[in-house]
Amino acid sequence: MILGEVAEILEATVVSGDDSALDTEVSTTGSGDLVSDMLARIASPDVLLTGLNTAQVIRTASVTTSVAVIIVRGKVADEKLVRLAGEEGIVLMTTNKCLFAASGLLYQEGLRPA
Repeated sequence: MILGEVAEILEATVVSGDDSALDTEVSTTGSGDLVSDMLARIASPDVLLTGLNTAQVIRTASVTTSVAVIIVRGKVADEKLVRLAGEEGIVLMTTNKCLFAASGLLYQEGLRPA
């Protein structure tokens, strides 16, 4: 699956990342709202789903070599977060779906846990 399809499935808005980045192949995902859990329990997901909208989530994605972060529950990414995602080359999206639903939809479509 490509990131563009992930955005469609989750009805997500891309807030950082260019069109070519949406052609990136992804196969794994991880989700969580605690950075410590993400670092301790999620290997290297292609896509990271979270309710966090802080710089720490972008840094966590960078450390885990994730190519995209999707912020759930309709939270808004501020300018600093969008800028940091761009600097790190991480696609940043937002969706109104809750973490559980977003994770389930991506699993149903073939993404697997990292």
